[in-house]
Amino acid sequence: MKIKIHRIVVLLFCLVASMSFSQDLTKKNDKKLAKANAQYENFSFFKAGKLYEQLVKKGYKSAEIYGRLGDTYFFNADYVKALPWYTKMMEESASNPPEYYHRYSVCLRANDQYKQGLEIMSAFYEKAGNKEQAQNWTPDVFFKAVEVQSNRYNDLGDAGINSASSDFGSALVPNEEAIQQALEIAKIEKRERARIIRENAEKRRREDNNKLGAKGEFLNKNKNAANSKDPAKTAEIDKIENPESAIKPIVKLPKYSDVIYATAKDSGIFASKHSWNDKPFLKLYTAQIDEQGKLRNEKKLSGEINSKFHQSTPVLTNNGLTMYFTRLVPYNETKKKTGGKPISHLKIFQAQKVNNKWGNVRELPAPINLAGTSSAHPALSPDNSELYFVSNRKKQISDTDLYVVERKKGGGFAFTATSLGDEINTYGRETFPFVDDSGILYFSSDGHPGLGGLDVFAAAKDSNGKYAVVNAGEPINSVSDDFAYAIDSDSKRGFFSSNRKGGKGEDDLYQFSETKSIVFPFKLNPIYSGTVKDSLSGEILPEVEIIVFNELNEKIKTVTSDASGKYSLDLPPLKNYSFEFNKKGYATERVFVDGLKISEKKEIPVTLFNELSVIVDDKVVTLNEGDNLTDKLKLSPIYFDYGGYTIRKSSKLELDKIINLMKTRPSIAIEVRSHTDSRGKDDYNMRLSKNRAKTTMDYIVLEGGISRDRVWGDGYGETQLINNCSNGVKCTEKEHELNRRSEFIMVIKEPKN
Repeated sequence: MKIKIHRIVVLLFCLVASMSFSQDLTKKNDKKLAKANAQYENFSFFKAGKLYEQLVKKGYKSAEIYGRLGDTYFFNADYVKALPWYTKMMEESASNPPEYYHRYSVCLRANDQYKQGLEIMSAFYEKAGNKEQAQNWTPDVFFKAVEVQSNRYNDLGDAGINSASSDFGSALVPNEEAIQQALEIAKIEKRERARIIRENAEKRRREDNNKLGAKGEFLNKNKNAANSKDPAKTAEIDKIENPESAIKPIVKLPKYSDVIYATAKDSGIFASKHSWNDKPFLKLYTAQIDEQGKLRNEKKLSGEINSKFHQSTPVLTNNGLTMYFTRLVPYNETKKKTGGKPISHLKIFQAQKVNNKWGNVRELPAPINLAGTSSAHPALSPDNSELYFVSNRKKQISDTDLYVVERKKGGGFAFTATSLGDEINTYGRETFPFVDDSGILYFSSDGHPGLGGLDVFAAAKDSNGKYAVVNAGEPINSVSDDFAYAIDSDSKRGFFSSNRKGGKGEDDLYQFSETKSIVFPFKLNPIYSGTVKDSLSGEILPEVEIIVFNELNEKIKTVTSDASGKYSLDLPPLKNYSFEFNKKGYATERVFVDGLKISEKKEIPVTLFNELSVIVDDKVVTLNEGDNLTDKLKLSPIYFDYGGYTIRKSSKLELDKIINLMKTRPSIAIEVRSHTDSRGKDDYNMRLSKNRAKTTMDYIVLEGGISRDRVWGDGYGETQLINNCSNGVKCTEKEHELNRRSEFIMVIKEPKN
């Protein structure tokens, strides 16, 4: 008979709760029966099974013995041999402990008797008054639910490092280079947030000035204009005017490079073996993930983690420096601590990575590990703020539940661990949790409607905080035990373990790639919404373009506000974003938002600064495309000396007002039109005006620090006189001076995408 090594881990949970039947088994004065019971209670299931079978041959007939005989096979995942004994048990007695209906159903389904197995549980829940669960277990409902989730995977196959023993429970190991990159991205994001905060504060200041009717908004020379020739200063200005230049897109490195997994293979000549199956103890090994998602170059994990007993199911923190894992604490150590019955337990341990080796190993305290119970299979939430684990505490039957405990920033834990409740935990076994980057909880169970043995399930909370549980479907799940599911949310590649037929060993690691996301009865993505308004008038703004950037500054989505100024975005959970709001004639607004959990909602109202409203002589003036700013802002004309193209000192003050306007309103560009009077030859005047246009543009760009793509123009010579002082007409100097001018025609730039 093939012993499933992962079942050893499961079996240890059964120590605190042997089957609670009538007292017949313990009262009978039968040495062989007493011996069989002792072997059963000490988890020597092979020996116990043989002794019980001998008793049956002698004529012993009781539901209790049949049930225990079934258990000796069930707990070793031999559902074929367990089924006839559970069948006899059900035939012998009409009233059995609830867990046995569940075990009987598991065995029926594992032996391709799906309909009967499902109907057993449906009838059980119907009798218990749980109509919702009774409905979930009906064959029609179950098969439809599995079909919805099936065929979502490609490349499912041997992971590449399986042995003839048992290999299972792979933990994804963070890539050290990716960790450093994530730290750099966090620094860049922090700087960018600070920059945006400063810019937004400046916008609010300008808005306040506008509301107060400040006269001096465009009338004061920028004191820092003289410094604008400084390249560093010019670069900073360019960042302000072109926000997308502040963060450059980054090519993200693979998040994971290795796995750590448990294996029963042992390269030593004198291999330590477990007493109940004569198999080597589980050790932790590491293997590299290649480009195809297969595992290569496996080797035993260095450091102090591997003891002479079982180690399995590790999980690592995001920085890769702390590991939590499961270890068998032998009965003699347990007895020293409790003084009670000599029982072995599974406990969760912690290790630290120092100088690239694992050490500082210690058993975690309460509420994770409790005396007299087992705790195992740790898993961490995406931000490492919660630790999920499996325990048999508070169970009256030989099953396990999932728990969660808050993990503090310093690495400590809260004083209380919380059960995940009846939505997750059942009469059966819930085990091997894993939480992906979006917050979806994966776990294995034989208590939820499944194909047989342990199935992989996924759970997520709806907007009311209630868990919904769905079967992961085929081919991840089979009639055998399928467990220890783990996936990289970026690459959509992952691993799971199974004892299905066709494997190399007792348990095997399988690789897969996910092609479609798992489906829940509600939308997983959180919702970001709001209304966009004009910051001055408070009017709603339709047709505002909202561009969404991820943490790598990649554009991932674009939407537009509707006629009511409203927008709505559903985005993957637990990821940080920035939203850029663009509308022609308004200053671009960029808002950073922290990631939300599954199904959460957040309202983000936004006001945009209207760049086309200015205060002139205590009155609000609206600028329009094509306006001459000299007229709109009531500026004095820009004059040049006769025959030259040097800007007069008095005219520089007027140009500074144009510069200040453009600095505070990045969507405004200008076309410079330079003119001469009619004196002199026509071709000379044309060259002169072009030089004057160039001089004006150079001043705005070089002295004012305005980006060159926002200023352009040309000279028109004497072709556009504003009075009658044409060739041959006698005019005063003042009249000719009016024609020696520069105009600034406003152009509204489209928001940059």
